[in-house]
Amino acid sequence: MKTKSDFIDFYQRGGKKILKDAYYKDKASYQKAIKKCIFYQLLILVIIIINILFFNRIFNEYIMFITLLTEIILFFLFLIINIRLIYKEKKKAIYLINEDIYLYVVSYFSPNDYICEPETELAVSEFNKMGLFNLNLLNYCGCNFTASSYLGKKFIYCDVTLYDLVERIKHDSYYDNVENIKYIINYHYQDQINIFNGLYYETEISHDNYNYIYLIPNNISDKFVKKNILHYISYKGYRIELENLQISQKYCVYSFDEIRSRYILSLTLMEKINELDKLLPNKKYLVFKKDGRVGIYIDNFSIEKLKMKSFNIHKEISLDYLLSWFNIVKKIFQISLLFDEKNKTSKDN
Repeated sequence: MKTKSDFIDFYQRGGKKILKDAYYKDKASYQKAIKKCIFYQLLILVIIIINILFFNRIFNEYIMFITLLTEIILFFLFLIINIRLIYKEKKKAIYLINEDIYLYVVSYFSPNDYICEPETELAVSEFNKMGLFNLNLLNYCGCNFTASSYLGKKFIYCDVTLYDLVERIKHDSYYDNVENIKYIINYHYQDQINIFNGLYYETEISHDNYNYIYLIPNNISDKFVKKNILHYISYKGYRIELENLQISQKYCVYSFDEIRSRYILSLTLMEKINELDKLLPNKKYLVFKKDGRVGIYIDNFSIEKLKMKSFNIHKEISLDYLLSWFNIVKKIFQISLLFDEKNKTSKDN
């Protein structure tokens, strides 16, 4: 089991220099943007000062006032544009630095056996094999595809967004005073509704399952999704009541074979699901597939969102910040062990 102390040793032995070089490389465009913005602001300020000191003797007061007012307006306009540019470059630099940290931590957990492609999505045909969401009704996009293994257990995961374009109608009205008539105008537009936006995770399960088993969350907060979720899900079977109260409160279980499903969803496995909910408390969908695989859909949790996590970019990467990434990636990797009876997860220092 990979521990925090082992990771610190790994970082001190060579990772510190690697991440330091990556930090300054990713930060370069942000620093360049700051210097460029400062140069242009100082240039405009110098023009204003020259105008005040020298040209006020040539032009009359009115022309001088209009010119000076225009220059001041331009000064503040450029200031706003430059602040936005600096903020944009800062966000980009933070994103790139976080991406380098993420890739570094993944390489620690699986040094010789991982594929990590930030701009690649899981193939639609592969994602659709679990058969949970109806992709005939939903649009699919993804990124941050990763295939790896942890303590001999293989898994894949990828950021996934599933959305529907819902037709909306906006009503507006105006009154014609000439004809004394009130007109109603209807505007038709499409609204993107995210049905699922999070991390898709797939790994093996120890049981041999010959039927699909679907666990659909009860705690859906979005009103539209809660009302229409069963429309977008292509689950197979009928609802099954389980003995585990915690699972029944959090999930609706569907399958064709109630006896087989109760065997697969043993008390041990249901405890593992509860452990998963403690590990990552986000809303989840789970599918146990008949080829001995489990698909986990973790909503509102993604690598892309983690890469946007802010930190003080003016200071080098701290060990505490690096360890926060270690803890997150470790949780992701530990998911595969929860469904393997040969491995025991434990709390490490």
